[in-house]
Amino acid sequence: MWKLIYEILVNPLGLPINPIWEYLIILLVGEIAHEIAYWISPGGKFGSFIYWWTKLITFVSIWAVLYGIILAIKFVIAYGVCFIIGGIIGLLISILLIFVFKKKEIVKEEILN
Repeated sequence: MWKLIYEILVNPLGLPINPIWEYLIILLVGEIAHEIAYWISPGGKFGSFIYWWTKLITFVSIWAVLYGIILAIKFVIAYGVCFIIGGIIGLLISILLIFVFKKKEIVKEEILN
């Protein structure tokens, strides 16, 4: 019974990548979730409940992290030029601010001396 609930909840979870890679990654995540749940479960009827819920929580957690990482990588790849230009502009602004503040410190020291 718990396996049916697990399968119903986990089945629609996919990743936004090539189906072959998605299948392999989901298989690996399922195996990791199985190992974690297997070692946490004490056995017996209550152990079965703990096993399936631990497996579900572990699977969904790992899946969510992977999904976020994949989307972030896709976003950076899609807007890579914007990130590079933004990084260069940010670096130039940082360098400019450092020079301005250092110049203010030098002027303050000259006034005090």
